[in-house]
Amino acid sequence: MTLGTCLPALVACNVTSPPGYTFAAETGTTATSSGESAADQDGVTPPFVTGSTDAAAVCGDGVIDPGEGCDDGNLEPDDGCDASCTPIAAVEWTYTHNGGAGKDDVACGVAIDGEGRVFVVGAEVVQSRDAWIVALAPDGHELWRKTIDSAGLDDAFADVVVDAAGRVFAAGHEELAPGLRSPVIRAFTGEGADLWKFSEPVAVAGASGIDGLAVADGALYSTGSEAGPQVRLAIRRHDPDSGVALWKTTTAASASHAYAGGIAEAGAQMIAAGAAELGGVLHPLLVRVEHDGTLVTTQIEAARAGAWSDVAPIGSEGEVLATGRIEPTPGAGFDVAVRRISGADEPRWSQTIDHVAGFDAGRGVAVGAGEAVFAAGAVTSESGDLEIFGALLSGPGELRWTHVNANAGLGLEDHGAAAAFGPGFVVLAGDEQVPGEGANVWVRRFRAE
Repeated sequence: MTLGTCLPALVACNVTSPPGYTFAAETGTTATSSGESAADQDGVTPPFVTGSTDAAAVCGDGVIDPGEGCDDGNLEPDDGCDASCTPIAAVEWTYTHNGGAGKDDVACGVAIDGEGRVFVVGAEVVQSRDAWIVALAPDGHELWRKTIDSAGLDDAFADVVVDAAGRVFAAGHEELAPGLRSPVIRAFTGEGADLWKFSEPVAVAGASGIDGLAVADGALYSTGSEAGPQVRLAIRRHDPDSGVALWKTTTAASASHAYAGGIAEAGAQMIAAGAAELGGVLHPLLVRVEHDGTLVTTQIEAARAGAWSDVAPIGSEGEVLATGRIEPTPGAGFDVAVRRISGADEPRWSQTIDHVAGFDAGRGVAVGAGEAVFAAGAVTSESGDLEIFGALLSGPGELRWTHVNANAGLGLEDHGAAAAFGPGFVVLAGDEQVPGEGANVWVRRFRAE
């Protein structure tokens, strides 16, 4: 999850196969708040025929008849199969947080440990903008929460990961002097105790920081943007016991500027996803490095405008899943893009999702059991407002269901930012505008089916 795609919310945080789908508008149902029932959730109808062509077919009889996408034996609307036998998201709980100043607070990254605890990072506005992390129990209640202000200026976390030992790593930037943003990683125990801090001095003002984290090969890897006359994508390998950077590789990928998104293990290599600027336009970018930092390839998708925001490992042979935004044709607006990419950077499949208006974007992606894929992002509604968006897909790219949190009221911009899988569930995190409170942190857990 990039700072470039997440943090603006703080002011207001190849051939496609199978083809993309165009969905109907959301229903406008109000989302639940913390601790409320999962009833009355809204979701966007997946591409299933909801009326049976067989007169004998009965929705709710437990038999999936022709024309039904599911049939769970009841007509309950919010348990994963609605009353028209269409698969929908099954919401388990929703957590929200309004910071003490009642201003813009956002979630930018989410991770889940082996106990099912959910760790969410982002930023909270108090006197200044501060980095923020919360730990939620599997049932959604708060276990602990921290706000970190390094020097009274601008601080934010953009991503979080948890290793096999239960250590929690949160990364982003800290501003120690006006305009000078340094990349930062902080490590915590699962109970919230501080372990170590990594920070790297910068000499040039600009959007330096760490945008993505990954645990692989016994190490912690980070990717971020490094400000300068030419913005460069940076990849680091860190000692997970101390945070020390063992090496750093940077590249502009033969472009004017290169910006980071996420990072993931890809077989014996690491792959960073982001965007490269060509002629003033951003294009999707993939960068591969060896575990020793040797730059292997840089690949810019020059034929289409867009950007990759996040990447996750899937399958074998170095395959990954990437999500971001793609402009299918010039001037047509951006669509949510999810792509499975081979170890040779060739697309296995691409799924583009055009909601109902001109700007849609994927911002976080995760892979779960059975190669299930969950993508988080934001889509534009018919009213012109951005809405929180999530989509569950299969490993081969089949769309199972989508979910839109339709925030009632015009001019309320919401953003989905991060996705994670737990045992039997998925989590979508972002921010939701509330009148009089600015943006609030928003986290929702669904059944992973």
